[in-house]
Amino acid sequence: MAYLDESFETEATDTFYVVAVAVVADDALTESREALREFYGGGALHAAPMFARREVETLRQATALVARQNDGLDIVVCAPIAAGDNRDDARARCLSFAAAKVHEDFGTQLFVLDSLSTPTENELDQRTFRDLRRRSVNGLHRDTVAHHCRPSAELLLGLPDVLAWSYRQEHVRKDRSWFEPMREFTDITIL
Repeated sequence: MAYLDESFETEATDTFYVVAVAVVADDALTESREALREFYGGGALHAAPMFARREVETLRQATALVARQNDGLDIVVCAPIAAGDNRDDARARCLSFAAAKVHEDFGTQLFVLDSLSTPTENELDQRTFRDLRRRSVNGLHRDTVAHHCRPSAELLLGLPDVLAWSYRQEHVRKDRSWFEPMREFTDITIL
């Protein structure tokens, strides 16, 4: 299964959209979910609020945990938001690339995405997945499912949350230390 979350910047001069994907093998789902439950007292991992609350040591431990609780490869896709594009366009480009790559590399047919703010935003993701299922080249199997839910309902969404946030620290703040524990397991593609 693949778990997806994002990070983005639309206001600065260096705009970008990052989609992080954590792939967890079916036989490791229970163990990985339990490891996250035990680590943060049953609460969902949200790196940005943890950092804001100065839970720095816990967040450092979370990056090490994320590095261990995956199927050997996490993918981070970073797309600059081109002039004339908006956040939704950048997200769709990232999702299209990441989902097709994970599907090809792992045969993944179930994608769990962090639920966005509005049903309309979630519907845009669903449209992206429908378009990918219709493609004959670089598409998805017709039985592929994209499911939105909140991290409180699926703790494994903490994996891509921490991954995306850690990569953002390197991209924006030039602080490589947060992303370092995950680097060897991560395939980074810049669109």
